[in-house]
Amino acid sequence: MNRRRATNVAIGAAALAVLAWFLAQGRGTTPERSRGAAMVPALKERAEEIGAVEVLRGNSTVRLERNPDGSWIVATSESYPARNELVRALVASMADLSVDERMTAKKERHGELALAWPDESGKARLVRFLPKDPLAPIVAEIVVGEERFSPDAVFVRQPDQDQTWRARGRVQLPYEANGWIDRTLLSLPADEAMSVAFDGIAVRRPDEPADAQPGMPRAPWTATVDDAERAQWSKEQEESARMSLPSWFDRLEFDAVRRARVDAAPERQWTVVAELRSATLTMSGHAEGDLVWFTLAAVPKDGAPAPKAPERDGDPSVPDWTKFAQRTSGWEYQLPAWKADTLRRLREAPKAGDAAAGGDAVPAVPPMPPATPPMAP
Repeated sequence: MNRRRATNVAIGAAALAVLAWFLAQGRGTTPERSRGAAMVPALKERAEEIGAVEVLRGNSTVRLERNPDGSWIVATSESYPARNELVRALVASMADLSVDERMTAKKERHGELALAWPDESGKARLVRFLPKDPLAPIVAEIVVGEERFSPDAVFVRQPDQDQTWRARGRVQLPYEANGWIDRTLLSLPADEAMSVAFDGIAVRRPDEPADAQPGMPRAPWTATVDDAERAQWSKEQEESARMSLPSWFDRLEFDAVRRARVDAAPERQWTVVAELRSATLTMSGHAEGDLVWFTLAAVPKDGAPAPKAPERDGDPSVPDWTKFAQRTSGWEYQLPAWKADTLRRLREAPKAGDAAAGGDAVPAVPPMPPATPPMAP
């Protein structure tokens, strides 16, 4: 009897020793993964269950949320529309990751693969796929580290495990919040603008001759200054406006976006108005510290031809102006620094003694504030 009891005690002690050994190796046992197996199992099959995606990097978080109609917004950027194709690409690329090779399971070496988490340096990224039902368990989450190329591979690990892996494939994951947003508001054909006016000057496309042939050189645009503003424009500024304003709306982008502040709307300081073949487009701007912000208003013209979708993604095209006005209403956009500098140069005070109409010196015009690098929303 004593011998049986001693045997049971020895077996129990051995089991405890084995358990202690496993616990010492990490925060849990790591399941075996065969080469070629899905790194994030069942993600593709459960894609329709995803209601939100969170990407945590350093001290920042980007949260994307799915609307009932299936479109996505960047909740952490005041719910501005996200590029739906990028969210789909993230889910698809993560689902396509396959196990390639088992790497280190030593926590102190996670940083070598950019897999340390939490990681204030911002090298590692934690991606979480959250369900539509807030009470349901997380669909999937994974720490994404360094990438390799030729062949494409990325280092990953589960956040609750110390084991790391090299996975075959490439994760489509923007590094910045702005990367989830389409920052191109307009990409118009070069012949869409008919005139552009700014601060007392208007530049106009010349009338095309009846016998004009494709490929023929176009006559230069003309510039006209309001009589009341003539003293504010030198000949050099007028020529600069004639060269730069015609293409002002050909491609319009922004560096950051925010909700327009209805209760404390800033006073409009300048406007750029374009008469297009199909609409009237007005950009209203103001300076705020070192930054320049603007809003847009689009009014379609009666009888304008119906918009046509571009043949290829990225090709210039005329949008549906009614939908464009709805999409941009209620938002303020930060003007890119180079574009703000263009307006700034146009309105810089001419040097004393420059001749305006009548040969008088041109009075100074308050300059726009200096530009700063783009700032994320």
